Amino acid sequence: MRVRQVRYLVLVVTLVSAACQHPLTRQDAQTAIEKHETIHRLLEGGNQRIAHETVVDCRAIYSANPDTAEIAGDSAWILLSTAGWMDLADIDAPSDRRQKKHCRAVLTSKADKAAFQEPQDASKSPWTSYWTVETAHTKAEVVGIPDESNRSDSALADFELTQERTRVGEILHQPKWSDETARLFSTTLTGRFRRYDDGWRLESFDEKK
Repeated sequence: MRVRQVRYLVLVVTLVSAACQHPLTRQDAQTAIEKHETIHRLLEGGNQRIAHETVVDCRAIYSANPDTAEIAGDSAWILLSTAGWMDLADIDAPSDRRQKKHCRAVLTSKADKAAFQEPQDASKSPWTSYWTVETAHTKAEVVGIPDESNRSDSALADFELTQERTRVGEILHQPKWSDETARLFSTTLTGRFRRYDDGWRLESFDEKK
């Protein structure tokens, strides 16, 4: 009887122990990578705002001087207009005492209209309205999880970041990264993961050795 109880207890402990094991899966690693502050910023870094209507003087917008265009608020107007994707129209703005006109961007038939998305909230923008365009497709991909490193509370996983400019990004020469950041898109990275009560987190990462 006692032997049977011992065997039963061992079985229960084994099952409980197995249930408590949560090795890192590819989906766990993918989610943790995308939530990491630095990686998340890189993944979101392919979006840029382009003014649709602005109260900035049209003469500055039409200027061929990039510095003047920057002061005007959005040099993307100049670049997209030069590429034939955008025409600029003058609109009366009697409510603005500082100037008589403001500008509106009008997409041409040459433009990929699907690339221009209306923002969810324009209230914090200095522009009357604007589009959001994706200048690059950026993604993170898990390429391997070494079995010997995959424990219940910690693990290593190799992953890669890739980025491909969109047509709009090529016209705007965006996004632009520092040399240090650009290296992240040309090498395999090794991430160190740790498991918490709410799931796995990417603690740190560096170039794979």
